[in-house]
Amino acid sequence: MVLSGGTGTPKLLRGLRDLDADFSVIVNTGEDDEILGLYVSPDVDTVLYTLAGIVNDETWYGIGGDGFRGHEFLEKLGVNEPLRIGDADRALKQYRTYLMQEKGLKLSEAVDEIRRRLGIKWKVYPMTDDRVTTVIETDEGDLHFREFWVERGGELPVRGVRYEGAEEASPPPDAVDELLRADAIVIGPSNPVTSIGPILSVSEIRHIVREKSILIVSPFIGKEPVSGPAGKLMRAVGFEPSVRGLVEYYREWGVEPDILVMDERDDVEPPDDLEIVRTDILMRDEKDSVRLAREILRVLEGLV
Repeated sequence: MVLSGGTGTPKLLRGLRDLDADFSVIVNTGEDDEILGLYVSPDVDTVLYTLAGIVNDETWYGIGGDGFRGHEFLEKLGVNEPLRIGDADRALKQYRTYLMQEKGLKLSEAVDEIRRRLGIKWKVYPMTDDRVTTVIETDEGDLHFREFWVERGGELPVRGVRYEGAEEASPPPDAVDELLRADAIVIGPSNPVTSIGPILSVSEIRHIVREKSILIVSPFIGKEPVSGPAGKLMRAVGFEPSVRGLVEYYREWGVEPDILVMDERDDVEPPDDLEIVRTDILMRDEKDSVRLAREILRVLEGLV
């Protein structure tokens, strides 16, 4: 079982897909939103597009080769669409919204219907069918992650991060069953605070994960993230943006890693009480994704 956000971990999923590995995915929904009547689930969609082989692997958002005539025409109408949504991507979001609003499907049921229609063999589960929203606390007030990162460029000072609705949220029953059957959990190299933190904020997921063998893949090299605002957000919640801070962050959730996969160039000394695997964690292209996925599968064989 892989816990995934929307950029770093999908690159790893691409490699696992190419190796035809046996896995399933639980995906962050803390960034879900409604935009002009569409239910938007950015991390779930990136995982689906990745496993279907159609993701835009330059931006890791949306569909490769997609057009933007709909978005551009909305602009001509004077409509401010806060997220640039491609035409095919919009069609998928429209279909999911239809399934949920008109057919009465839960989010997880709609995602599974789309997964099957895209011909994806691996199961993909949103972390919950309830609404959990990642809120970034800034000097200018509380912001949805989209507002903070997409609209404001992640430039505002961050005071804290919280997950609204998490206390009442529960995971989809099928995701629970899959978690209980899992031999091990891979926490992918996504932003710990806004991609993995929301998943662990769902108590039933967190308690099951605590009982499993766990491999984590670092999203940091030295004291800098490979990409995105993970450094700023880790510091905002009181942790160093490094492999040491990463392990401390997950331990704060009560999650005890067994294996840490970190970059071979990383000069931060990792904790000495877990197994360390040093390798090249950068996934610049599909070959890199396959290489890292193969290394992780090799390590997991010894763990389970």
